[in-house]
Amino acid sequence: MGYYITGHGQLKVKAEDLDKAYQAMLTLQDRNDLKSGGSWSGGQETEKWYSWMPADLRTIPSAAAMFRELGFELDEGDDGITIYSYDSKIGDERHFFAAAAPYIQGEFEWTGEDGEFWRWTFHSGRMMEAFGIKAYDHAQYVNVPERRDA
Repeated sequence: MGYYITGHGQLKVKAEDLDKAYQAMLTLQDRNDLKSGGSWSGGQETEKWYSWMPADLRTIPSAAAMFRELGFELDEGDDGITIYSYDSKIGDERHFFAAAAPYIQGEFEWTGEDGEFWRWTFHSGRMMEAFGIKAYDHAQYVNVPERRDA
């Protein structure tokens, strides 16, 4: 079960912003209202976590490790990190990126297993999510050509 998505783009977090992005993502630890994973016992929810993430986010040591744990492919360098790919089930990743948005620049495009598509754009400290539609801007009638061999 689950909804598979793929994503690609170029999201950049500068080296001097990595710790701030990490701290911003750690603030999600106590946001049980955003968590979509959890366990139940005796008809009661006993624990909550973000999909595909450990229950205690503080066990993840850095921003790069957090993005990797979320399922993203990235490159690390002296100038920071560049996030470029995702290929897995959808989880709660959008909450982490929204939290770290003030420290991220770039765009990331998504495609769902059913053909849905959307894009994240990071600019001026905010994350914008835009959803796509297929549009046809030109139409014409097509006639069946006459047979020449008859």
